[in-house]
Amino acid sequence: MIRMNRRIAALAVLAALLCQALPVPAQEAAPKPDLVVDRVSLNQAGNIVVDIRNAGPGPLPDAAYRSTESFAACFVLMIGVQFVDFATLWAADPDRILRNPGGTITYTSPIRIQEPTAVRVWMDITEQVEEANEGNNIKQVLLNPGPAR
Repeated sequence: MIRMNRRIAALAVLAALLCQALPVPAQEAAPKPDLVVDRVSLNQAGNIVVDIRNAGPGPLPDAAYRSTESFAACFVLMIGVQFVDFATLWAADPDRILRNPGGTITYTSPIRIQEPTAVRVWMDITEQVEEANEGNNIKQVLLNPGPAR
């Protein structure tokens, strides 16, 4: 009987050691959003218009829509090195369309361009959103207003 108990105890110890050595499957990372500026253009009045899309496979988290400005996800419009306009996601996307992958919004800035101007849009400048691709958050274009009608 003592031999049987020793064998059972030895098997239990061996099983515990083997279980610790087995690889644990890694948890798959949750898909992340990816905010991109698809287009920067001018409307008929000369205002800067920005089309933004969630190009990632994951949804934008609710935290991206915080209304506290110091922690708000936002984007800025720049001319040269000067910030000329900014908007938080909660203000620019009140219906939370960007929350869904593929969701697109259009933001019309109060800033008007009257001569050829290089405009840069920088998404998530405060890095509040963990994205699938952090390297595509800036887009710069040369906007050239048409002749006045």
